[in-house]
Amino acid sequence: MNAIELLDTEDTPRGFLKDLPEGEDFYRACQHAIPEFTMNYLVATRAGERIAVIPYFVTNFRLNTMLGNSRLIRMFGWAKLGIACIGHPTVGLGRIDGEVSGELLDTAYRLLSRKAAIVACKGFAKDLPARGFVRAAGLPVAMLHLDGDFWGNLHGHKIRNDLKRKLKASSALRFEQHDGLPESHLDRVYELYLNTRNRSSIQFEYLSPEYFSNTSRLSIYVLAFLDDQLVGFAQMLFKGDKAVGKYLGMDYAVNRGHDLYFALYLQALEICSQQSFREIEFGESSYRFKKELGCKLVETWVYYRHRNPIAHALLSRFAFLLEPSSDELR
Repeated sequence: MNAIELLDTEDTPRGFLKDLPEGEDFYRACQHAIPEFTMNYLVATRAGERIAVIPYFVTNFRLNTMLGNSRLIRMFGWAKLGIACIGHPTVGLGRIDGEVSGELLDTAYRLLSRKAAIVACKGFAKDLPARGFVRAAGLPVAMLHLDGDFWGNLHGHKIRNDLKRKLKASSALRFEQHDGLPESHLDRVYELYLNTRNRSSIQFEYLSPEYFSNTSRLSIYVLAFLDDQLVGFAQMLFKGDKAVGKYLGMDYAVNRGHDLYFALYLQALEICSQQSFREIEFGESSYRFKKELGCKLVETWVYYRHRNPIAHALLSRFAFLLEPSSDELR
């Protein structure tokens, strides 16, 4: 059998994950919009025929990214490691477009290990054929399948009433739906994004304002106003009957009095139901609330391999430190 050959390129290959909201257009829009991340692709061919496209990024990984314990954060907060990671910084479910095999991943590892001491695979299933890698649990991804009336399909009278109470608490807010982000709101949306990011215990990627302008045409936005002030937003990507809830930002003073967080999610769900989206990915946080909405949690795993055998042995022993804390799984 012919050996696999890899082309390393920064150009998003045509047709890459073309049926998904987080596909070719999204990856291209993000290419230079996430500071401190270099994003490229490995195009795999065999006998001149393309068999797979592997997205990857290179960055300095902070060891405290996944550490919820404050003592561990104090111990490891200073430490960074160069990492080359198969996947995308902002995409919850890792995907390789085409063949996924041990041979392919072995070949990719040999190339990526020349770029960083640690090679990783982010957001993949438990059975990824990543030979020689250490596997650690990642954050699960909340997935909702809509079939008909959302409210009618909710399990339990108590849950329906609770969600309707949350909507009632937000009655002073005004919501707008937009295909794309109006340019006049870009600065305020970015400010609200930073509000939410800076409160998060897990801070991996850091978006630039260009992210929001570059992905605007791929997005549906829910904008929340109190009087005439923009106080919250939710961004959704869409393709066919699939949607992905990407980023949410808000004014936390308003959230306390008006259940803004929950209202944004429920407004986004209403839009998805009206537009006949059947599969909605709701990301990696607030699991209790998302399960009330009917979401199922999809397990994800992160795979690590250090090119130094001694360091790899240590990584194998302490990989549990890189798993999400119990607080992050609530």
